[in-house]
Amino acid sequence: MGDTPELVALFTDFGVGSHYLGQVKARLLAGGISQPVIDLCADAPAFNPRAAAYLLASFLPAMPDGTLFMAVVDPGVGSSRRAIMVTTERFWFVAPDNGLLSRVVGAPGPVRVQTIDLPDLHRRSKTFDGRDLFAPAAAVICRGGSVPGESLLPDSLVGCDWPEELAEIIYIDAYGNAVSGLSGDGLSRELTLTVNGNLVAYAETFSAVATGCPFWYVNANGLVELAVNRGSAAAKLGLRVGSPVSRQTD
Repeated sequence: MGDTPELVALFTDFGVGSHYLGQVKARLLAGGISQPVIDLCADAPAFNPRAAAYLLASFLPAMPDGTLFMAVVDPGVGSSRRAIMVTTERFWFVAPDNGLLSRVVGAPGPVRVQTIDLPDLHRRSKTFDGRDLFAPAAAVICRGGSVPGESLLPDSLVGCDWPEELAEIIYIDAYGNAVSGLSGDGLSRELTLTVNGNLVAYAETFSAVATGCPFWYVNANGLVELAVNRGSAAAKLGLRVGSPVSRQTD
C-alpha cells in the first residue's frame, strides 16, 4: 500500500441517490482530493452498525489495495461516541466508533487505530459528521497528511467482543435476496437452514431450482444468502434485517 489512497469508497446508510451523498462528495472535492470516489454501498442497514459491520467486512477481499473506506452508519451522531481512523496492511478506514469497524479490526494482520481529532472545524453540524468530520479527515489522508488523534487499543473499540459470524439477516437487496452474517467457507452443502419457520435447502445457483423456489447459496462475497429463483426471498419467507438464521442437519 502506498502513502496515499488510490480510491475512496463510500459505505453509508444514506440511501441510493440521496442528497447526503452529493454533499459528502462535494466536501471531499473541496478538500482537494484527486482520487476517484465510488458509492460502494449507499443502502447499508439503516441505523444498524452491527449488521453493517459484517456486510462491510464481506466486501473487503474483492477491493483493491490502497482503498480508503469512509464508512458512515451513525445513529449516535452528535453524541459522545468517538470518531476513529483504522489503518491495515491494505486499507484506510474512517468511521464512528460504534462497532462498524469491529470486523475490520478483528481480522488477521497488523492494524493501527486512533481517534480523529481535527481542529478548527468551522460550522460543523451536530447531525452530519459524514460531511463535516469524516469527509475532511478522508481528504487529509488523500493528500498524504497526518490526521491528529490519540492511539487506541483495538480491543477498546465498540464491538470488539462481537462474534466472528452473525446468524441473522444483515442486508436485503433490491431483488429481495437476504444476506446473512454467516460465512459460507467450509459450510456443508448438506445443511438445511431454518429462517422464520421455513426450511431452506442449498443450491449452487438460481437456475438449479424451479421458478419461485427458495434456496440458500454462498454469494460472491462469501456469505450465506437466501434467495428465490425469479422472486423475492424477503417477501416469500417474511424476512427482514435481524431475522435469525439457524442450521439444521438434513
